[in-house]
Amino acid sequence: MALSFGDKKIAKKFENVSLSHQTVARRVAELSENVTVQLKDVVQQCKYFSLALDESTDISDVSQLLVFIRTIDKNFTVFEELLKISPLRGTTKGIDIYNSLASVVDAYGGFEKCACVVTDGARAMTGRKRGLVGILKDHGVNCPTLHCIIHQEALCAKVLQMSDVMLSVTNIVNIIKGGNRAQRHRKFIQFLKDVGAEYEDVPLFSKIRWLSAGKTLKHFFSLRKEILNFLQNEIEGTTETYQIQLSDDKFIGSLAFLTDISNHFNILNMKLQGKKQNISQLVGHIEGFRKKLVLFKASLQRNDATHFPACSEVLGERKSIDFSAFSNKIGDIIDEFNDRFADFDLLKAQMELFNNPMEIVIESQPSYVQQELCELQSDPFLLSRKNERYDAFWRLLSNEQFPRLNDFALKICSMFGSTYICESTFSIMKRLKSDTRNRMADETLDACLRLSTTEFKAEIDTICKSKNAESQAEIKK
Repeated sequence: MALSFGDKKIAKKFENVSLSHQTVARRVAELSENVTVQLKDVVQQCKYFSLALDESTDISDVSQLLVFIRTIDKNFTVFEELLKISPLRGTTKGIDIYNSLASVVDAYGGFEKCACVVTDGARAMTGRKRGLVGILKDHGVNCPTLHCIIHQEALCAKVLQMSDVMLSVTNIVNIIKGGNRAQRHRKFIQFLKDVGAEYEDVPLFSKIRWLSAGKTLKHFFSLRKEILNFLQNEIEGTTETYQIQLSDDKFIGSLAFLTDISNHFNILNMKLQGKKQNISQLVGHIEGFRKKLVLFKASLQRNDATHFPACSEVLGERKSIDFSAFSNKIGDIIDEFNDRFADFDLLKAQMELFNNPMEIVIESQPSYVQQELCELQSDPFLLSRKNERYDAFWRLLSNEQFPRLNDFALKICSMFGSTYICESTFSIMKRLKSDTRNRMADETLDACLRLSTTEFKAEIDTICKSKNAESQAEIKK
């Protein structure tokens, strides 16, 4: 309007005026609706999909159920998208979760194409009778239901039962930098700089963070001599017990072992994190670690610390320490992995077929794919491409020639193995619905999260054309 009157100066000022919060919210909702339409098209056209569910409480103490979907089409194109974030304002029992999930999935066509459901380890999720898993079975949803592979890996790490060592480490770190000890912390940082220590600080331990224990232990072990020196010379009072521990061979040996095994768990955890990993990749990481555990146990029984850098360092300083006793701890971890991953072990035969179809023993496979496997393993072109990555190899198979094998591969590729995508989205949710925006409406939160996590591009031109058409219709009226 200002330009039509020829006032460019006023027009420039109008450009700097912010949109109202109602306008911003409305446009976010319209963009989200457009992405939802695209997602519905993808779900309708996909061959299979799997679901990942997790529940957490937001800043307003509302339980939020996140539902993500992983789809795959006939061309092996994979999408991982937010299906819905659904508030559970009453109870969070298995039936409440099921009702919320069913209403969401029914809006996209139901459970018919569902290949797998992955949940966290809460009883309301995994219960075989009153939990979501049991209720799904009762309602005829017979796809595999799995406990998140990352959660199970984290639970396996807790079987070590070395909380006394971790408690001492945590208490020492808190004495140095916890609470209202800013001055002491600054003095500690300067002390480390003066002595040229490997690290400039030691991080605080947080139980809710997967990698926190390993990082704290790694820094603490590297700085153990400097920390002892600091306690002896810079802090007066009640640190004698910790000074004795940091000079004791048994404690240092336990600290070294806990540091190394925690670091091994952290490396595995990092491999399991990330988007677009299918269940075969995640199970492969777990199987590799299980084989490492057998190797670690055999090495420690010989007091060989080759695979444990911190233990090797301690052995170089204190020859009297015997690490062979810790082989029993590794044995406990092996047993825990065997128990925890029993549900994934049920899929082992399918994983072997998926990962190595060209060399697998045909007679060991289900009868409905044996004939196609005979043709597959005799095809000269496919034999020359057998070393391709699994995703590239399965794309080479003709659906007309290998319909059952193609369908099998699509189903495996569609499966989630963890709820990592839910965990990372909860971090986004906490930034969006914060202390300063704790009254954000459920619809707005859903729209913001969808736009924050989607792979789709909002079709802005299409939205504008529809708005123009609506405006023209209003003018005609």
